[in-house]
Amino acid sequence: MEKLRVAIIGCGNIFLMHAQPAFIRENVELVAVCDIKEERAKEKAEQFKCTYYTNYLELFEKENLDVIHICLPHYLHAPVAIEAAKRKIHVLTEKPMSIHYSDAQEMVETAKNNGVTLGVIFQNRYNPGSVLIKEMLQNGTLGKIKSGKLSVTWDRSDAYYLTSDWKGTWEKEGGGVVIDQAIHTMDLMRWFVDDVNMSTRQLVIEHMK
Repeated sequence: MEKLRVAIIGCGNIFLMHAQPAFIRENVELVAVCDIKEERAKEKAEQFKCTYYTNYLELFEKENLDVIHICLPHYLHAPVAIEAAKRKIHVLTEKPMSIHYSDAQEMVETAKNNGVTLGVIFQNRYNPGSVLIKEMLQNGTLGKIKSGKLSVTWDRSDAYYLTSDWKGTWEKEGGGVVIDQAIHTMDLMRWFVDDVNMSTRQLVIEHMK
């Protein structure tokens, strides 16, 4: 069985959620990890028995990759994804795609022009409850959607943002709770509705701590 050669770029908090599944899958070989903090990259490489890099361009030059996972601060999603796609490498990036709409468009176009798959992590779509709601909407059990309302009832403490040098910033995260936490609920709402003609005015967004 031919294995997909995978690398993970970014060894921070979300890294293990990508590394562990890739490591145990029979059709995947986790060949490398990459992080600008060498000690962190080296530690993860030792844990998962692979090579490490501190520069993603060097990673692209030296490894024959099929797929990369992007686990970086939001503002780096677009440039890394675009560079990978140009090299015919498939991309799975953490949400959000980017912090600018124009960058997201370029990511999609670059992937399309180079015949590679671009995926964005929105794992809540796969929760059993989410799948059930989607199925019931599609088969008509719940009737036709007239409007929608979403509430985010979980939060992050101030410490969550204060211990990071990029979270909660416009230039690196692209905002705060909306783009980091509420985006999951907003994605579910958009996925459930599945109607580009529905006015955004019909979607009432309520954030609750």
